[in-house]
Amino acid sequence: WRGAGVALPVFGLRTAKGMGVGEFADLKLVTDWCNKAGLKMIQLLPVTDTTSHCPTDSRDSYPYSSISVYALHPMYLRLGDIPSLPGDLKTEIEQETRRFNDPNYFREKQWDADLKTDLDRPVDFDEMMKVKIRILRKVFEAIGKQTLDSEGFKQFMLEGAHWLKPYGLFCWIRDFFGTANHEEWGALGAGRVSEEKLEEMTAPTSDFYKGISFYWFTQYQLHLQLKEASEYAATHGVVLKGDLPIGVDHDSVDAWYMPHLFHMDKKTGAPPDDYAEDGQNWGFPTYNWDAMAQDGYSWWSNRLGWMSRYFQAFRIDHILGFFRIWEMPATATGGLLGRFRPSLPITIEELRQNGLESQINRLTNPYIKRHLLERNFGHDWFRIKERFLEDDGYDSFRFKAGLQSEVACKAIVEKEGSPIGYKRPEEIIHGLNQLINNVVLLRDDDRPNDSFYPRIEMWKSSSFQELPGDLQHNLRTLYQSYFYGRQDQYWADTAMKKLPALLDASRMLVCGEDLGMIPACVAGVLEKLVIMGLKIQRMPSPGESDSKFGRPDRYPYMSVCTPSCHDMSTVAGWWEEDQGRRQEFWNTLLQRPGEAPGSCTTEVLDMIVKQHLWSPSCWAVFPLQDLLGMDDRLKSKNPKGDQINWPPNPAHYWRWRSSVSMEDLMKTEDFAARLKKLIMESGRCGGKY
Repeated sequence: WRGAGVALPVFGLRTAKGMGVGEFADLKLVTDWCNKAGLKMIQLLPVTDTTSHCPTDSRDSYPYSSISVYALHPMYLRLGDIPSLPGDLKTEIEQETRRFNDPNYFREKQWDADLKTDLDRPVDFDEMMKVKIRILRKVFEAIGKQTLDSEGFKQFMLEGAHWLKPYGLFCWIRDFFGTANHEEWGALGAGRVSEEKLEEMTAPTSDFYKGISFYWFTQYQLHLQLKEASEYAATHGVVLKGDLPIGVDHDSVDAWYMPHLFHMDKKTGAPPDDYAEDGQNWGFPTYNWDAMAQDGYSWWSNRLGWMSRYFQAFRIDHILGFFRIWEMPATATGGLLGRFRPSLPITIEELRQNGLESQINRLTNPYIKRHLLERNFGHDWFRIKERFLEDDGYDSFRFKAGLQSEVACKAIVEKEGSPIGYKRPEEIIHGLNQLINNVVLLRDDDRPNDSFYPRIEMWKSSSFQELPGDLQHNLRTLYQSYFYGRQDQYWADTAMKKLPALLDASRMLVCGEDLGMIPACVAGVLEKLVIMGLKIQRMPSPGESDSKFGRPDRYPYMSVCTPSCHDMSTVAGWWEEDQGRRQEFWNTLLQRPGEAPGSCTTEVLDMIVKQHLWSPSCWAVFPLQDLLGMDDRLKSKNPKGDQINWPPNPAHYWRWRSSVSMEDLMKTEDFAARLKKLIMESGRCGGKY
């Protein structure tokens, strides 16, 4: 059996009833379109609450930064569908919906500084959330009591009390202090609210009950609407596929109420790749897997059990994190000072055998020379030296006490401004980060004199480049052993301890996002556990292809194939980025003669979609933007603006919306019929391969 689906963020849907953003109720219209087009799956980005700022703003638009692994985001609630609304609130909701949907809502162009392009009527996250929360509070005042007294809510509360009570209290405290940073909450901070205290503060007799129960009321309404959309999809033969983020926000209810399950002094992210040359730093605390294992990983099984109320399948974001996670110190802002946890380190004995023991301090401390300062900061380099550095002899320097961290240096520059008047603060921060990251080895926290880790891509550092050739050779040998040799069985055993608990927690179909720096053991573990991997044509796995592009006709059955995803440009955007690359793709993968067209024509997208539909992969899932690109009436006029995320910037503003409304898409009967014909011809409409 093989099927086809569409991938989209709920917030990116555009409908006549949505209040400036896609909402759960819109998924019913998506289901109707899927039925017309022969699609069997709707794959979503995470829909959990990310409200860590008070009041919420665009920094909370990042869907993978959950403040609760259970709570749904209030922006997805269709206010007009809440039962028993008073007439005046219905009128206000209708007025605000019309205002947000006015084609002239934005008076100015909406520039995306990361993508360096204008966006087409994107989500106005700040204003949308402000209006929705304002109206929601009025709705709660009007019908909150009768809802809380209803049998439906009581059952919801009974089944979800284990997460609803901490979540409601967390939100109330966040609003009271004006911040979700629980390190600033004093006696109510992380790990300081006992179960007894929680029960006392959330009881109906508590002075805080009304403020807390507002959040329960909101979650109940969200639950009803997502449940309705899920059941509608299932009834119509469409699978709803959720997304399981690998991390939770530092300022989350989970990290606050159960801090023992996390390493709160660490951050997680990803090593450098083609999309983020300095790596990624997501800012999430890493998991304390030893603590989680003590009760059989119940935090995970409970989370997935609740998720299965809405979804029939789920994608494990960054499944490699269950083998090992890229971990940085809390003082890092980038990803270059990370190392894999868990992993088998380089020992002091190995350094000794390779003639490196006497170089340990040289290799583990930032290598700062005068010529490097001149290169980074120009002839006024001494101004940097005066503020941040001190002499270390022989034209060498070291950071002043307390300043050898990216967080500390960034804070100083943001507060005091640039020490060099003609250089922007961003340039100074970047130059300082280069110095901080200019190391070859990282010391282990617990055994700093005995265990070490190679800095990722250490050969790009001047610290490495200015070493004698024999030492460079020995370090490269240790690097190869660390990243591509000694860890494989260890990481396989680690994953086999964790992943089965996730599989046993529900009957959902499991898919893993296994992109990036992939250990050799991953494929075997996923195959053994019957977990589908992800195949993206422009990111082939090691050994998968004889060119720089994946071959869909060679993909394994137990996989999900797709031409792009939210973390990269769409097919049309990618096509127009690099002339040489598209020419190679045109001649080799598409096997077309002559010069490749400069823009991604509907013919090009048609061929790429067909490649994926005819692949052996169990599922072929296409971003909505790529499917719309197959039709001249529907494709974006600005493919660059169709990219959802910009991975190098963890603070990217996620606000993409489809330029085509679902109502207009439903009217293009011929396009849906053409897509369905392609799906049926490829055997993906319920047929066999």
